[in-house]
Amino acid sequence: MDNIESTNVVDSTLLSVSREPFCAETKLDSLDSGITPTHRFYVRSHFADIPSLDPDTWNLEICGAIKHPISFTLDEIKAMPSRETAITLECAGNSRSYLAPPAEGLLFGHGAVSTAMWKGVTLAHVLKSANVQPGANVIIFTGADSGEEEEHGVAFQLAYSRSIPLDTNLLTDIILAYDMNGLPLTKSHGSPLRVVVPRWYAMSSVKWLKRIEISNTPFNGFFQKRRYVFINEGEERQESREPVTLMRVKSIVISPNHGAIVQRGPFTITGYAWSGEAAVTRIELSTTGGRTWQDATLFGPLGEHAWRPWVFQWSADEPGHYIIKVRATDTSGRTQPDSIPWNFRGYANNSIHTIAVEVPSTDDPNP
Repeated sequence: MDNIESTNVVDSTLLSVSREPFCAETKLDSLDSGITPTHRFYVRSHFADIPSLDPDTWNLEICGAIKHPISFTLDEIKAMPSRETAITLECAGNSRSYLAPPAEGLLFGHGAVSTAMWKGVTLAHVLKSANVQPGANVIIFTGADSGEEEEHGVAFQLAYSRSIPLDTNLLTDIILAYDMNGLPLTKSHGSPLRVVVPRWYAMSSVKWLKRIEISNTPFNGFFQKRRYVFINEGEERQESREPVTLMRVKSIVISPNHGAIVQRGPFTITGYAWSGEAAVTRIELSTTGGRTWQDATLFGPLGEHAWRPWVFQWSADEPGHYIIKVRATDTSGRTQPDSIPWNFRGYANNSIHTIAVEVPSTDDPNP
C-alpha cells in the first residue's frame, strides 16, 4: 500500500473515490475488526502529488510566537516519552454522497472512517521546550503536500495547512504520530510524522507534517476559511461561516450489507458508533423503517477516543423486504437526525444510516 498513490492500484477492501488526488474509502463489511488494518484504512489526499520524505533527513520545525525557533529530527521525537492509543478518524466529507441535492466535493459513501492504533509523542510534550509566549492562542500545522486549488476561477498555489486553538486540554490528547498499528507510518498516511487530533474531523490531522507555528492571531489560510466551513443555503458572507470541528454523533451498520439476502431465523446485525462531542451511550435499531425502535447492545470503546462496537440480535422470521435503520445517542443528549440541513460542501453528514435487506420465502437464497 505504500505505493498506492502512484500506481492507483486499490486494495480490494478499498473503494476508489478519486484518482488525482488519490482518495479511497473502506468497504463497510471490511471494517470487521475494531482496529482497522492499515491497508484497509481510508485514504484522503488533497493534492495529486504525494510527498516522499526521507525519514533520515526530515525534521520538524517549530516557530512563531515562541522564544526561539527549534527543530527536531525523527530520532529526537522518537526518543521522547511516547503514547499509543486507539483513535477513530472520520473525513469531514464522509457520507457526502447521500445529501440531496448533491453537495460539492468528493462523493464519499459511509466508508471514510476508520480506527487505528497511533503511537507518537503528545503535542503538549513537544511544545514544552518551545517556550510559548503569553497571549499565543493558535497552533498552525503545515504539511509537506502542496498543489493547486481553484475557487471562483482563481487558482491558488498552496501547501496544506490547518489551525486549532491552543487549548491545554486538547494539547495533551493530540498525538504527533510516527507509528500506525505497530509499524512506521506508510506514505499514504503521512510518513514520517502526522498529526492525530482526537474527536475532531480528520481535516485537522495534518499528514506529512513539516512545521508547527504558534500564533497570537487567527489563521485565515485557504483550508481554514474557504474549506471545512459550513456554507448553508442562502449564505454568502464568508466571515459568518461556522467552522467544521468536532465529529457529530454517528453510527453505521457494517453487517449485513445494503441489498443483502438474509436467511430466515436469528441474525446478528453489527456496526460501530462514535462521537467527538460526548461519549456514545445508546444505540437504537429499527427493522421497520423507523416506525419502531429497539435498543442494541453497545460494547465498551477500544480507547477513550475510539468508536464503540454494537450488535443487535434480529429474529428474521417473516419473509419480505426490510428497511434497517440505526441511530446513536451521546451523553449530551444528541441523537442522529433523519437528515441534516443541507450545506454546500456536504460536511458532517451524520444522518441515520439506512439499508435494505431481503428475507426470502424459502431457504434458497436464489428462489
